[in-house]
Amino acid sequence: MSRAGVAAAALLALLGCGGTTDPAALPTPDTVIRLLEQGSGSNIAATADGAADPRLRPHVYPLSPVQTAHAVVDAIDSLPRWEVIAGRDGVIWATRRTRLFRFVDDVYLLLLPAHDSTVVFARSASRVGRGDMGQNRRNLGELWEAMGKRVNGKR
Repeated sequence: MSRAGVAAAALLALLGCGGTTDPAALPTPDTVIRLLEQGSGSNIAATADGAADPRLRPHVYPLSPVQTAHAVVDAIDSLPRWEVIAGRDGVIWATRRTRLFRFVDDVYLLLLPAHDSTVVFARSASRVGRGDMGQNRRNLGELWEAMGKRVNGKR
């Protein structure tokens, strides 16, 4: 890569890290539902009933919403480059930074009670760019795997 290309990539990386993550900006459950209804795109991965990709299916956990929220936070805390930003009213907001350029992806989780369990819907979206090369789907897969370890004891 040329010197100009390296400089452009470095500038892009710095711009991708910009912006603050204000916990007061936590979306409401209705806002998360609207975001989920928009579906997945080139730089967004959102869960939907009946999705072909298992990473894009909502997950059901045999726990109360409060227990599930604790499991989600524990799972996120166990993952590198992930951070819980805020949570309230069944919504958890986390971020994940990419390894190389430190781009930030916002991950919103919506926990809904269902009989004696909790259904978790999720949306992972890049803050910058038009394509994520599959990173947001990998984010959700990484989260579901960590949740499986917390809830089911899977290794």
